[in-house]
Order: sequence, then C-alpha cells, then structure tokens
Amino acid sequence: MPRGALSLRTVLLGGGTVLIFLSTGCGSGSEEPVTVRVDYDHDEFATQFIRFFPDRVQVHPGGTVVFKQDWTGEAHTVTFGTEVNEALSVTMPLIEQWGDVPEDEIPPGVLEAYLAAECSLLVMYGCEEQPAEEQPTSEQPPASEATAEEETDEINQTIAQPCLIEEGPIPDDGLPCPNQQLGPFDGTEAYYNSGFLGFEAETANVFELQLSDSIQPGEYNFFCSVHGSFQSGTMEVVASDQPILSTDEVNIQTRQQLNEMVEPFRAVYERAKKGNFVYAGESYTGNFSGLVDEGVEGMLNEFIPKTLAVKVGAPVTWLMFGYHSISFDVPEYFPIYERGEDGTVRANKGVYLAAGGAPEVPESVSTEPIVVDGGTYDGSAFWSSGVLGSEAYVEYTLRFATPGTYRVACLIHPRMVGTVVVTG
Repeated sequence: MPRGALSLRTVLLGGGTVLIFLSTGCGSGSEEPVTVRVDYDHDEFATQFIRFFPDRVQVHPGGTVVFKQDWTGEAHTVTFGTEVNEALSVTMPLIEQWGDVPEDEIPPGVLEAYLAAECSLLVMYGCEEQPAEEQPTSEQPPASEATAEEETDEINQTIAQPCLIEEGPIPDDGLPCPNQQLGPFDGTEAYYNSGFLGFEAETANVFELQLSDSIQPGEYNFFCSVHGSFQSGTMEVVASDQPILSTDEVNIQTRQQLNEMVEPFRAVYERAKKGNFVYAGESYTGNFSGLVDEGVEGMLNEFIPKTLAVKVGAPVTWLMFGYHSISFDVPEYFPIYERGEDGTVRANKGVYLAAGGAPEVPESVSTEPIVVDGGTYDGSAFWSSGVLGSEAYVEYTLRFATPGTYRVACLIHPRMVGTVVVTG
C-alpha cells in the first residue's frame, strides 16, 4: 500500500471491462444482482486501486449486491453499519476539504479528528498515526516497539473475520466476533463486516450482500476496514415502486471512474519504460520496482523494465515506490495472509521477512529514502529482500554470482514479475 508525506491522502493511504448489472424494474424478486468491483487490476499493466467501482450503487429492498474482488494481493473488506455511517460523516468531509492539501498546510486537529473517527472502526492502516493517548487498547506493543516478527501477527480478528454487532460500540480487543453469521442486512446493525474477502475457497473473491425485504429506503455507507475512509462507497436503497439506474448508465459511470484511476498510471508507465519517473516534484531515472502517482489511491505493480541484463558481480539497482519485495526462486505464490481451519487470519511471515541471506528488513516508517545493499545472490535457492517501503522510496542494490536467467517477483503482488539475465 503506498504511503507518502505530501498530503492527508498520502499520509493515510500509503494504490479490463467491468460488467455492472442493475435493473430498471421495480420489484426485487426477479432482478439481477448489483455488482461492485473491489479493487481493479488492469489488463495492460498490473495495478491495484484502493477503491470500489462504482462507489455508488442503487438497489431495491430484498435485492443483492455482489462485491467482486480483483485479487491484487491486497486484503479488503466490505463493511456496513450505523457505526460506519457515523464515522464516515466525520471523515469524508475532511477528505473532501483536506485530502490533497500538503501535510504542513493542514490545520492542527484535522488529522486527529479524522483518526479519532476512523480508528473507532478499528481500521488497520492509518491508526498508527493516532496520538498515543487515543490509540485503541491492545495487548501487543506499539508497532514502533515491536519486532518485525511481532508486527506480522497484529491482525485484528474483528476486522479479518466476519462480524455482526447489533449495537455499538465496536469492541477493541481484537478478538473474533462472537456472532459471525451475516443474515440479510436491514440497515440497523451497528457493524456488519464481511471479513477479509477470500481468494481460495469456493466463494473466492466474492461477498454477496443480501438486503432484507424490510430495509428502509435511504443511503447506507460502506468502506474497507483495511484501508479506511479513502476506500468507501454509498449504497442507495430505493423504494420498490421506483426505478433505479440502467445497466448502460452504470457502465458509463463505472468506466469514467476507472479511467480517472487508470489514465494517470498509463502516462506514468509509458514514461517509466523510457527510464524516467517524476514523483513529488523530483525526477528519477533507472530501474523501477513499483510506482505510485500523487493523489491516486493505488499502485502500479510492475518491474520496469521487465527484463534486465547484467554481468556477474555487477550491481543492479531498483528504485522502489510503494511496498514490495525483490524475491527469487519463489517455491510457489503465497499470499500476504493465511486463514487457519478455525478461521483465524494471520500474516504470512515468509512474505515480510528477509530470507536466503538477504539483510534484515529496515524499518519502513521513514519519510526519507532508504538505501539497502542486498549483497550477492548465488542463484541456488529461495532469496527475498522481505517487504520494503518508505514514504519516499527504497533504493535496493543486488549482485549475482552465477550466470543464468532469473525470475524476480514481488511476494505481495501476484502479477509483479520480471526477468534478470546474468552473463559472465
């Protein structure tokens, strides 16, 4: 997830054809379900976007909204509830007013007000910025004091697993929700959370929200508990005797939203392939491992160029924007989290930690560039830098001891792969 030091948006965030089925009919029994994309992976270059597409939908009582995740390696939830409505009533006006304003120009108290509302919902990213006296309680040490291994275990199970809470507030103990049975949504629940959308089971990447026949017409906000208010949307429940948007109307809306996200990255990608990237007013040249674009809640997950030629023993350097790993001889793709038989969700430590003799992962909280000398890869076994990131960028240098053709991959972004050709 990209992070930056330029605005409220970057402080708190860190990044085909969409078919939307909406009925113009007035009943609910025979209507096609409304479909919302969660994240988006472009077919021309690998992307991830901290968005719902579209971010506003209409549906009748008794209808179904299908949230379909594009699996980019990034965890997402779909979370509704009166507590969500209340929190977003605070955070969304702040985003609209201050989201793209440079951080040093934001008045005192804005970030604190934002976090006080958002962290009441146990949001995973961003709450580490909250003042210590307002931090949700936890038996775990603060991230700044925890070891890298301890940090990988800090997944709040209330967020990660399905959760239904009829009346607020939301407990901050981080334990699995006692009630994980999500019946039809009637809009009165305090917290109605999908948990992390799965990608391995029969319901891979899909969460079906069934609406109660008795749900009252009106607006119901939803968001992702991993990424917070910047990834949010609105579901408008329309009376059964009233029409809702047609499929064509929604497809136009969706395409416009996608273009707003994709087109800036298309320009970034084309420039980077020519060896140039501009970020935060600075121009960078060289090899790139992931790219971000100012003001866009997403990332471009590509090694650029995809194929590198290097001599044995010569250094090759990547400039890394966003959070990624540089990994070789990966035995198989493994995701950023794992779900146990009892439903417990844990971070996959093998993703985050250095392996195969690579130097330990430095703290990824710096606003300054991080420079890492990865040493030499002998080409014989699994080797990984571990997940690295900085609010500026990471400069990672590696050498190869043996001629050969090596596949390089980012462990947290499944389509982010490249090739290094090493000659004597």
